[in-house]
Amino acid sequence: MADVLGVQAELNNPDVTRASMFPSVRAALGRTPTLLLLEDVHWADEATLDLIRYLGRRMDGQPLMVVATFRDDEVAGMHPLAGVMGDLATTASVRRMQLPLLTEAAVAELARNVDVDVAALHRNTAGNPFFVTEVLAARSETLPATVRDAVTARAARLTTAARRALDTAAVVGATAEIDVVLDVSGQSSAAVDECVEGGVLLGRGPSVAYRHELARQAILDTMPPASRADLHRKVLARLLAGGGTDHRRLAQHAVACGDAAAVVAHAPLAAELSARLGSHREAAEHLRTALHHGGALAATDRADLLARLSYECYLTSQLAEAIDTRREAVALHKAAGDARRLGVGQRWLSRLSWFLGRHEDAERYALAAVATLELLGSGRELAMAYSNVSQLRMLSGATREGIAWGERALNEAHAGGDREVESHALNNVGTALLCEGDLAEGQALLDESLAIALADGLQEHAARAWTNVGSTLAVKRLLPEAERTLRTGLFYCTERDLDSWSLYMRAWLAGILLERGNTDAAVRTAREVLRRPQLSLVSRIVAMLVTAVAAVRRGEPAVNRELAELTAMARGTADAQRILPVALLQAEAAWTAGAVADIVALTDEAWVVCARVGEPWLLAELAWWRSLGGGVDTVPFDLPEPFALMRDGRVQDASEAWSRIDRPFWAALALAAGDPAQTSDAVAAVMRIDAPATAQAVRRDLARRGLPVPRGPRGTAQSNPAGLTARELDVLRLLVEGLTDAEIAARLTLSERTVGHHVSAILRKLAVPTRSRAAAAAAQVLGAQSPT
Repeated sequence: MADVLGVQAELNNPDVTRASMFPSVRAALGRTPTLLLLEDVHWADEATLDLIRYLGRRMDGQPLMVVATFRDDEVAGMHPLAGVMGDLATTASVRRMQLPLLTEAAVAELARNVDVDVAALHRNTAGNPFFVTEVLAARSETLPATVRDAVTARAARLTTAARRALDTAAVVGATAEIDVVLDVSGQSSAAVDECVEGGVLLGRGPSVAYRHELARQAILDTMPPASRADLHRKVLARLLAGGGTDHRRLAQHAVACGDAAAVVAHAPLAAELSARLGSHREAAEHLRTALHHGGALAATDRADLLARLSYECYLTSQLAEAIDTRREAVALHKAAGDARRLGVGQRWLSRLSWFLGRHEDAERYALAAVATLELLGSGRELAMAYSNVSQLRMLSGATREGIAWGERALNEAHAGGDREVESHALNNVGTALLCEGDLAEGQALLDESLAIALADGLQEHAARAWTNVGSTLAVKRLLPEAERTLRTGLFYCTERDLDSWSLYMRAWLAGILLERGNTDAAVRTAREVLRRPQLSLVSRIVAMLVTAVAAVRRGEPAVNRELAELTAMARGTADAQRILPVALLQAEAAWTAGAVADIVALTDEAWVVCARVGEPWLLAELAWWRSLGGGVDTVPFDLPEPFALMRDGRVQDASEAWSRIDRPFWAALALAAGDPAQTSDAVAAVMRIDAPATAQAVRRDLARRGLPVPRGPRGTAQSNPAGLTARELDVLRLLVEGLTDAEIAARLTLSERTVGHHVSAILRKLAVPTRSRAAAAAAQVLGAQSPT
């Protein structure tokens, strides 16, 4: 403190000089270990910069660290700090650190409690921490005043000519060609160079660019509207005179300057390019723009734009707008007497009605399309109408009819050499075969459909192929294969704005996570889907099933409201693949609540509707629930193995069969029908997957059977961190001894197959890949046991 006071006294001496002052500061700072933090030194005055230069050259042997921060985009050209850094560049005690910009993951972490488009925020800010934090703090889509003020303050230091060039660059676009900036602004190259040297623009070869999109937007916002529109008009004229062919860019300038004719000329072409590049939301916006400015369009041209907009909205899950614009287009085609386009529009109304859960409308429009187009004879439009009916039949569970209509579509497609129709119809027939259990042939046809779609750039049909394979495999309880397929398709769809399918696939992934016992992740994923506006009804049903099932198993309130909503939605679709899962949820909810006697009445309608066309796994599960309620149903197929074992009372074998297909909830329910040791394991198992209400229901049923009621996990499972059962601990001890499965089986009087299942469970619970790694981890697990 005395040293600091001494320096302060010296500062107050009117005769003090830098030559005498700087050694005193150095001496004061070097008495004891010291950290000196100097922030924003790009704004420092000359004296401070001289002190930094002095200290930087004389820090050897001093217990002193000086941290000086500055914004590198403020230090360019002849900035005084640049000279200081140059002087200190070779000094051994000086280190310059360049902090990296924020990654998209880092932005996501900062924005985890803010509802914001993380990708857009990262793109618009280029990861600049100041811009990111200011936008998040503002919690608004408008440009924060702090960001605007920071940008305009820097621009205010420019000369009038440089500011004119800066404004022009903002209007030209994110990347502005220097020759266009010079021609439109009427300024010399020196004006552009001043902007670059001042750090407000970056030089990129023959172009310049703003460091951040938000900075460009800030400059645009400060420009008078008339001046901004005039610059857009000049830029449009300059680009057209230069033979510009980027219709997206031309349309943007046409809109900004109010040139309706140019908008109508370029926006549809811009939409076509955007769609081809997989930017379907952008394509939809271009089409809306063309329609908004197209007051003078002929009815047929307007109808075509409406149909195109409907398709882009369909791809991007903007379904209300998709069906409204398609209806408007159909009305115009009908008024014009264009039967071919009318039939196509009717087919699309069928497809959109299905997405919205309107089964009767979907059927009515589908058959109307066939009737309209059959009058015109063979052609791709009729073939696609046949394929649409095939799709509806397949989705409703009428697989034989779906295959028959699909074959009609394929015959038409082959006759006309139409690969798009072929891809669509192969998808329907292949999925129908998968649903019937013909996995090899169904997968082969779907692979062929996907290959055509990928080769020909048929993005919608590729998305459908991945979706149908993934969801069908999930229903068949082939969960690892289903997850791999869905994740591959999800990556493809996300990259191309194919939201109608990416959201559906994400909802199915949530269901797979739930089936595999990862309840928290499942609910989180499902809620992400449900937060999306204009979500299709089919995606909503799949995602709501996840949250509702989790709520039933956790004993959360408001389940009845979700059940009522799901029941109404599923009934409206008339699809077995919607009705059956909702019926299963109703049955499980009734059992969990202790209303077992209600199960049969709650599920009678679903059983009658779906018994002949439903998926065997789902029907077998429904039959099992109904049997708890006293139902005696005849299942028209051989039960899947786990259900057959449960029916026969082989609870341990049934539990192991469920474990093999990674369904821990059902593995636990199977054990709940066993002896006291097994029922204790059942309670522990459902608690591990966060299903306390299920555990309570198991205890309740045990009490009714007069069996001991476990209060929680068995001691052996509770007292080791991996939650291993007593038998699994026995097997683990023998693994430590290096015994084979056969040797363990002989020692414990078990079958070798059963030992193999126990070993698999141990590896999964310990999260290790091999037996040797399990043995290595055994010390911690076995050491954590309670004394026996």
